[in-house]
Amino acid sequence: MGLALAGGWWLATGRPVAFGTLAEARAEIEDTLGAAFVVERVTLTTTAAIRLSCFLRRPASRAAGQRFAAVLVSGGIGTGRRAALLVDSAFAGLALSCDYPWRDPTDLSVPALLVRLPAIRARIVATPQALAVAADYLVARPDVDTARFGAVGASLGVPGVVAWASRDPRPKAVALLYGGGNQRLIWYSRLASRIPSRPLRGATAAGLALLLRPLEPTRWVPRIAPRPLLLVNGADDEWIPRQAVEALYAAAGTPKRVIWVSGRHMRPDDVALLKELSDSTTSWLRAAMP
Repeated sequence: MGLALAGGWWLATGRPVAFGTLAEARAEIEDTLGAAFVVERVTLTTTAAIRLSCFLRRPASRAAGQRFAAVLVSGGIGTGRRAALLVDSAFAGLALSCDYPWRDPTDLSVPALLVRLPAIRARIVATPQALAVAADYLVARPDVDTARFGAVGASLGVPGVVAWASRDPRPKAVALLYGGGNQRLIWYSRLASRIPSRPLRGATAAGLALLLRPLEPTRWVPRIAPRPLLLVNGADDEWIPRQAVEALYAAAGTPKRVIWVSGRHMRPDDVALLKELSDSTTSWLRAAMP
């Protein structure tokens, strides 16, 4: 009986959080990028009273009735502002990125993590809903050309972007940077430094992949077609094995393209790599959303 009750509690608290729809948006200018762009801090509130903290990079001025291309970007934990600025200035449009609607669980102790795991999972697997709310905000802006609206997922942001974009026809092109499919393989690589024991690491990776199955990219990526899809990955990425990239590419429909970049996994302090990624992604977006 105790196990049954515990299992029922786990399933009930582990269900995806319901975000509802966009109810309110508040924006305030935080910074300027030369004379061309402005950075705004945007707070989105949903009908379920959930708040999303976002950053918007937009042109500093526009003529009456002028509309621009726009891209929704999702990166790593706490990278909302940096992710919004990942899109190169050559992309003369809007870039919006929101911090995740959940806190980083890696700082929790093992007992605390186990107790809170269902609630953490409920938030994580609801990430596509958060992206849908952010998309609602972007496409409703009078300065956005909805025919040139794209999506970029980077690193940890890839699974959420794939799951959202596969079910939302609004993004016309999708770029995935340093991500892959087969979450079991990815977690096995990412846990290498924390769990030296291969059997234990394999079991942990399999468990995490099962918990996050609603976000498994290979399940959803076929539905992005026939919209253009770009994969950009590191040839020596220590977190995303080449086999995981190949699994995602094989599962995707056409048109699709993969670009291999030398080096390891992307990091916020690698300015040269971020510029290279920004340039190649921006160039592809301009061609994919003319």
